[in-house]
Amino acid sequence: GGSKGNGYYYGSSSYNSSSGDGDGEIPMAVVIVVAVLALFGILYCVLSQNKKGNDPGFEAAVNEERDRERSSFTATAHKSTPQTRCGIGLKRLNGSVTITSIDPNGLFANSGLEAGMTIKTINTVPVATSSAAEATEIIKLAVGQVTIVATGGRSTELDVRGGHPPFETYCGTFDMSYVDRGKQFRGHVILELKNNQRGGYTVTGTTSDADGSAVIIEGLVTHGGDAWWVDEVHSGNDIGLKVLTTGKFDWSTNNFQGAWRSNTGESGRYSSFQATNVSKTFAPVSPAATVAPSSTAPVMTAVVATPVIPSYDQTTPIVTAVAESSSPVIVATANKVIKDMSVGIGIKAPNGTPVISSIHPDGLFATSSLRVGMDVQSINNQSMSGKTAGEATQLIKDAVGEIRIVAGWNLSVSTPFTATPMASAPPAETTEEPEVYVPSYR
Repeated sequence: GGSKGNGYYYGSSSYNSSSGDGDGEIPMAVVIVVAVLALFGILYCVLSQNKKGNDPGFEAAVNEERDRERSSFTATAHKSTPQTRCGIGLKRLNGSVTITSIDPNGLFANSGLEAGMTIKTINTVPVATSSAAEATEIIKLAVGQVTIVATGGRSTELDVRGGHPPFETYCGTFDMSYVDRGKQFRGHVILELKNNQRGGYTVTGTTSDADGSAVIIEGLVTHGGDAWWVDEVHSGNDIGLKVLTTGKFDWSTNNFQGAWRSNTGESGRYSSFQATNVSKTFAPVSPAATVAPSSTAPVMTAVVATPVIPSYDQTTPIVTAVAESSSPVIVATANKVIKDMSVGIGIKAPNGTPVISSIHPDGLFATSSLRVGMDVQSINNQSMSGKTAGEATQLIKDAVGEIRIVAGWNLSVSTPFTATPMASAPPAETTEEPEVYVPSYR
């Protein structure tokens, strides 16, 4: 007996390679064609899966976030006399005339304008290069219809009370976790934010999780922390996958809470999204702020970098900020987990004011913006005026937790101190007060 249709005869060692003359036999050409078609079908399914672009609502959601930044609002009110108060406050912030307040009883109370919006025109007059006073004058002199065209809203939210962003740049490494179709996944995100001078921050960075490695291709974060960005997987299991992330940062805790949505239609919330290391730079402080003597050093933050989650790992420098070249005062902050933890900074006081004389390349402040030769103004908010090198370093030795050093160039009236950076032990004896060194060797 035999089985027809598969080209084999049971009970015989011979293989039938005929072109279909036998009863019920499938020609080899047909088998090959079917196999090739099946292979193409499998390949198509794989490619289609990797394209990850089947959800029409994804692009709509992304466009909604984009529109928050670029949407224009036109508000019109009637002003019967030049003396009629409109109830709108303006200020020039970050290079634009910005609405800082809307009187709830004013002409524009229910117009759709919001504090934080950027004004483009007033009665068709462009105000992009105008001062706040000039823009206000246009409104004051108007009689009849007053039309204001503005852009923004949530995506250009400003700290309108002070008019200053919380920082100029922000770089953070985040550990995050999320649930996708019932399974818990973990990943890492590196975010870099830069002040765009229009009320928010541009977003760049990378992500790495179960889907693969992705690059952030667009997004925006407001000064208040509202955020959105899109990342696209370029290597790994899901090449072509795009994910929209929306939510809000808490700058005080460096924590993010939000949701994600992929272009496959899957969505969910982040279970956790916490920074493990953050560095920030700030706008330069005014030099006038450094000249007033005080028994306690003033707080003049120019650059700050701190670890968010302390870990007793002395092999990795904790401070990672880079100084602004125009900053007269540097504030460097590091975390000293235990009292005996090495720091790696040398201090001299040749003229009655402590001066940094060496920074160990493996110490806590190795990658900070502190430099050899800088005058030390304060350590942990204690003024160093008149302190000896021993007193200054003792504060560092006794500290547990945050060590905050405020330093800068020529902050004292002493003769400028010159020193050569050191990579190991204290220098040879001199006629000056000896250097007191907080060791960094293990």
